[in-house]
Amino acid sequence: MQMVGSGEKITGEELLKRYTAGERNFPLITLNDEKSVLVGADLSGINLMGAYLHYALWWNVNLSGACLLAAELSGVSMDGADLSDADLTSACLWGTNFTNANLSNCILKGANLRRAILWNANLRGAVLDGAILAYADFTGAKYFTINQHMTGILFWNTTMPDGTVIEGPTYIN
Repeated sequence: MQMVGSGEKITGEELLKRYTAGERNFPLITLNDEKSVLVGADLSGINLMGAYLHYALWWNVNLSGACLLAAELSGVSMDGADLSDADLTSACLWGTNFTNANLSNCILKGANLRRAILWNANLRGAVLDGAILAYADFTGAKYFTINQHMTGILFWNTTMPDGTVIEGPTYIN
């Protein structure tokens, strides 16, 4: 049985048009227009599980409650995006820009945040168990502290909210 949208290649414009028409399930899609721009779009609750969204420009996009499980978001610019309550378990977020993004209560278990930029991001209640934070930059991030609830996280040349760097590799188990 094939999932709806499985492996389909669409443009960002088509994605927005179909979402606006009421469609919510887009698992495994590939955005085939490089630099897909969806500035200010409301995609709350969308299912983009396993989607390939490489290098898209999604500034101020509302992805609250979205399923981005195992999605490929490398190099995506999500400046000011709302990802509150979104599930990014095992997502590839290599070099993704989350400047000023709302990641409150976001599930980032096992996510690869290598070289991700999280300047001034809101991480209240975010779950980062098993995440890779190598070269990630959390400068000015809110509610991001190392605590007893974190498990399996790799820090390596990670810039913390106060500007200090955990050189590592340091693994918190």
